[in-house]
Formats: sequence, C-alpha cells, structure tokens
Amino acid sequence: MKPKTMVILSGLLFSFCFGFLSCGMPEGQWKGTIEEKDGVTFVKNPQEGIWDEEENHEISVQKELQIGQSEGPEEYLFSYISDIAVNSKGDIYVADRKWTEVRKYNKNGGYLMTIGRKGQGPGEFQGLGVLSVDSDDNLIVYDWRLGRVSIFSDKGELIQTIKELMPEAFLAPFKIIALDDGYLLFGTMVDSLKMFHEFDSDWNHKESFIEYEFIDNKEFEKLHLNFSPGNCFFRTNGDILYTKDYCDHKIFLYKNKELVKVITRESNIKKPYEVHMFHDYKKAQEAAKKNDYNLGHYGRGTHFVGNAFLMSLGVFQLSDGNIIHFVSPYVSKEVFGFDVELYNPEGKLLSCSRLGENLHYDVRCKDSRDFFYAVQSDDYHKVIAFRLKY
Repeated sequence: MKPKTMVILSGLLFSFCFGFLSCGMPEGQWKGTIEEKDGVTFVKNPQEGIWDEEENHEISVQKELQIGQSEGPEEYLFSYISDIAVNSKGDIYVADRKWTEVRKYNKNGGYLMTIGRKGQGPGEFQGLGVLSVDSDDNLIVYDWRLGRVSIFSDKGELIQTIKELMPEAFLAPFKIIALDDGYLLFGTMVDSLKMFHEFDSDWNHKESFIEYEFIDNKEFEKLHLNFSPGNCFFRTNGDILYTKDYCDHKIFLYKNKELVKVITRESNIKKPYEVHMFHDYKKAQEAAKKNDYNLGHYGRGTHFVGNAFLMSLGVFQLSDGNIIHFVSPYVSKEVFGFDVELYNPEGKLLSCSRLGENLHYDVRCKDSRDFFYAVQSDDYHKVIAFRLKY
C-alpha cells in the first residue's frame, strides 16, 4: 500500500495557515517592571507583550519536515517515540520504545540506519529513554530499564557501555547534556529534590544541584514529580533556562548553578493545577468521571484527580537571543491551546500567540538553524520539525 504520509519538506504550511517573515521589529513601550532582590533579578511582565498591541503582528509556525506515516515501509512506522536528538550535520535520531531501536535520518528526512535491538547485551536495549549527542556527534542513549548509558559513533558503531550509572540511587533522567569535561543529566532521583546531576567524563557522579520548589500541593508534586525534555535549555556558556512542567508563569535563569533571574508573566490562569486526594481507587475514578477532570495520577494507596490549567511544553533560546516558551493552557473541557511566549534576551515579553488548539506537540529539542523537533501523536506517532516566524 502506498504511504499516506512520508517525508514532507520545507515550504508546507500548517493547515491553520501560519507564516510570515522573521524580522527585527522595533520595541514599543514596555509596561512591566524589573526589580533586584538578594542578587536575583525579577522581570515582571504584563499579560500582553510589547508587540501584541501592534496591528497585524503575530508569531507563526512553518512546518519544515515530517518523518513518519500511518502505512508504508517499516523505517517510517513508529509505535512509541520516546525521544529525538539532532547532531551538528542535521541528522535526526529517533528512539522508538516499543521497537527498542534508534533510527537515524538525514536532515531531509531520508532513512539512513537503525541502531540497536531488543536485548541486554552490548548495543541492545530494554527500555529506550533519552537521546543526546556530544561535540563529536557521538550518540548517547540512556536505557531506563537497564539503568545504563550506551554511546555510539556517528556511523552507528558501539563505542562504550556504562553499566549501572548510579547503582546506589534510582535516577530517571529526562535530558542529557554533553559538557566539555563530562555530562549533565536533568531529571529525578529517589529521595532527592535535586533536578540536575553532574557526571565526569568517566560517568562518575560528582554532584546534584538546584532543588525543586513546590508550587501548591507538596504530596502530589512529590509523587508526580515529572519533567519533560523541553523544561530546560542549556546555553553555550553553561547558563541554564528552566521552567516547571506544571507551569507557574516563571522562567528561571541559573548561572554557575546559582539563580540569577526570574522572568514572570501575568495571566488569567492563577495556578497551574488543582487536585483532590483519595485513598480509594474506585472513588477517585468516580470523581474523575463525574467532574470531567483532565488530570489523574493513580499511585499505590494514594490517588490524585483534578484539572491541569497550564503546562510548559519547553523553553528555548534562539540564535537571535530571544527566549521562546511553549505552553499549553486549558481552554475548555475538550480544548487545550498550543501557545508561544516570546521574550527578548532581557526577559521582556514581546508577544504571546496561539499557534493552534488541541495540537499535540511534545517539543523535544532545537538545532542550530532554530528548527524545533517535536513528537506528534494524535493519530499516529511522527516527528515534526518546525520553525517560528515573527
């Protein structure tokens, strides 16, 4: 059968008609405030950005590439995409957790090779989790089930296997960054609220730093402490941009592991979630069904149901220095927005635009061309590459 969707190259626009040329617009009058407190700069933005009052000015999305289809050759069929990584040449790595393999495509979406298979031997996987690339374009793969890291060359050859990354503590990374002299993992560790975990070049744990700060319900957030790969962005100078998964309208900037700036924005959404706790599983399910809750976390003896009002889909910095924050606000019982907040390098809000509704984009990474790579999983799993224009 002919494929319904293969690789769609640049020039195609989203069906909801996005697109206009990027340009350096002069900034109007900013209505926020900047305050200094205890060595931290607080940039407080109003709900509307500088550009939002300008006529015919908005942010748009242009779709550049799609990899994946509902029918056709196996190399373009995905079951469950767990992560995406892009190397310096623009080659795209896609991890499929169900097929337990990593597929490599060129920058135009052409299939190149498959790396790994199911198993526990060298170069094999049990639970594909996180992908990354280092400065030599080596592929770094973290296996959730085996708790180990496998490193492959650009040609797909196994270079190294690091067994039991942290045998004394369960570590669940959501992102791996290759440093000049080691690695930095972003994620959770048992009995710790530290979010960043530094390793040396031999993968020995050095330290963990930056503790998670609770938003509202400590018990819920402890049990459901969760991140997405887009929740943090590492600048080339080592600075870290970070947002919480349940977004509380804050972007944090860390320099040398210390908080130096907090960027906030006023909003009609006053808190990112509300939950109700149950110890009876059936009662929790009944409450969720009766009230049409969109949030449910069912644990061992403790269950939370409620509503999520605002989720962060990723924070990034573009080559022009502007900061991008993708968010998903609750619009109605059946509608979630896909919005983008654009800040200048100082943290002043330029614009907040709605890019779509119920657009299921899980933004994973960005390349040197300012192309964003996301998993779209509405009807079938696929990789979408897009860029913003403003």
